[in-house]
This record gives sequence, C-alpha cells and structure tokens, in this order.
Amino acid sequence: MAKAERPIDNLQTKDELSIDDLDLGPIGPWATQDQFMNSKFFAELLNRLVTGRDMNIIVTAASETGVGKTTLAVSLAMLIDQHGWDASKASVADPADYDYRYDRVPPGSCLILDEAEKAMDARRSMSSDSVNLSQTFATKRYRQVFSILTAPSKSWIDNRLGDDAADYWIQALQTDLGRIKGEAKCYRLKTNEHYEVSYSKKTEYLHWPNLDDNEEFQKLDKRKEDLLESDQDQQYIDADDVQELKEQAVQSERKRWRRQIMKRLNERPELTQKAIADVFDMSAGRTNEIINE
Repeated sequence: MAKAERPIDNLQTKDELSIDDLDLGPIGPWATQDQFMNSKFFAELLNRLVTGRDMNIIVTAASETGVGKTTLAVSLAMLIDQHGWDASKASVADPADYDYRYDRVPPGSCLILDEAEKAMDARRSMSSDSVNLSQTFATKRYRQVFSILTAPSKSWIDNRLGDDAADYWIQALQTDLGRIKGEAKCYRLKTNEHYEVSYSKKTEYLHWPNLDDNEEFQKLDKRKEDLLESDQDQQYIDADDVQELKEQAVQSERKRWRRQIMKRLNERPELTQKAIADVFDMSAGRTNEIINE
C-alpha cells in the first residue's frame, strides 16, 4: 500500500516550513497570531511535522469543568492534522474506538480521546483500557499519529498511563465570571532516564478561538451530550469490574456452602467444634463464629 502523502511531505527541511504550509481552516486567525507563531510549542510542533514524528498532548482543566477543554483539543487537532480534521477522528469516552482509529488513519493525522476519565477505570491503573492505551502510546509511535487526550488532571493520566505518556500538557484556565477565557498554560513534559524522574517546564500561555459555530465541533459536542444523557439512565461497568464481580460472587457462594456444611456437621453429637475446625483448617474461634452466624 502506498504511503499517504501529507502536504508537509514536499518540504525538504524544517527551515522551509512555515505556517502557510498548513491548511488551518477556521483556526487560521488564531494560529497566525504572532504570540502563537513564536511559541516554543508551535516551533516543536512544526519540527515534528516535517521530521515525521508524532506528539502526545494532554489537555486538562485547572480546577473546574466547562473551561473549554474540548474546544482547545479540537482547535489543536485542526491545526495539526495534515489531512483535514473532522469529528470522525474523535472518540468520546471510548479507548477501544480510539485504538481502532489509531491503527487506520494515515500518518500526520490527529486523533482526540475526549472524556478519557469516563472510559477508564477510575480506581485501578492496570484496567484493560488503561493498559491497552498505554501500549498504544508506547509501541505505535512509529505510525506518526498525533494524539490529544482530555482528562480532569495530569495526575489522573500519570496514574493510569504512566508519567511519560505525553510530550505536552496544556492546562485550560478557570472561567472568568462564568465565561470561557480561552487561555491555557502550556508545559513541556520530559523524562530524565538516568535518574528515572519526570518533570514539567512551563513554556508559555496559549489562547484558542471560539468554535461554537464550527460544524465539526458541533458534531463532537452533540455526541458528548448524547453520552452524558445516556449516562444518567445507565450505569456502565468496566470489563475488569465484571470479572471482579464474578469472582466475588463465586467466593460468596463458596462461603455460603461452607457455612451450611459446618452447621450440619455441628448437629452431629459425635463431632466437636474443634474437629470441625480441623477439617476446614481454621481456628476454633472462627469456626464457632461461622456456626453461630
């Protein structure tokens, strides 16, 4: 299969690359601001585009919901995607769907996993979704697919995917009297492999446009609304939780049968509770508790 050509593939070196080489569409006025064009984030993004490298980005909120994480993520995706970003390249609270798309989009594409916290087990870092997503980040970067995850906090991602899962962390700031500021802090994430420690360095502030009237953003927003409405009526159980519940049910049934057997044995006058305790390899005190439950 022939490799899909990106607009940027015709350039020979990163020195030849400029903002004009990217099809920015509705975010053009924002992305061409001097502040953004001169940012360290944009400089590294251009470098990675021309050298065929990917980038993983985490978008979080400073302290509240409704600060525009999804709008920021879509703005970045429209900027990055070399084939034209649309809502089909976003997965909402569904790591399996994200992973499916990751394997099928051409190099230079940008995918969004929105509402990641609603998809992965909030209690265990080793849930199947967390493990699969972590493996995608670690082993498939050769595919040169850019990824943006929205989540409540960076620590939430660290606890489930590892603290080296992303290259950049962008934190949307709080609203101003209920209005979205469209402002975020941008951090470069790095890992010192020698000392096995990770650290973040704030590079600059970023601002993003309002996309309320953008058709692709509206499609994604509608999918989120539908998901939230369905969540009110249904309780979803993680696949790992299903297995755990099965194991708990088996253990509960075993204990019930053990209790019945012990009580029946206790009805036999020739058997003492000590003898029954020896059969079940437990203390006399615990045996007495179970028999008298």
